[in-house]
Amino acid sequence: MTKPSDWRTFLDGLPLESRLKALLVFEQAADRSAGAPIEVTTATLRAAAQTEGLDDHEPWVEAAAAAISAGRTVAL
Repeated sequence: MTKPSDWRTFLDGLPLESRLKALLVFEQAADRSAGAPIEVTTATLRAAAQTEGLDDHEPWVEAAAAAISAGRTVAL
């Protein structure tokens, strides 16, 4: 199975509120952990997701962390 190149693909099927919160979490984490190693970025995303009441083990979290670490931080 191949992984989607865009982390937002993992948001498909989530309720609208969860999608919007995930976009917010991405933006927050991108601001806080730009240039950080993927482990730090993942931890930042997980903490922000928990704060927003999201499941921090959803597949989009790791995909978004990889995108941030790779410098792909444009959410919309």
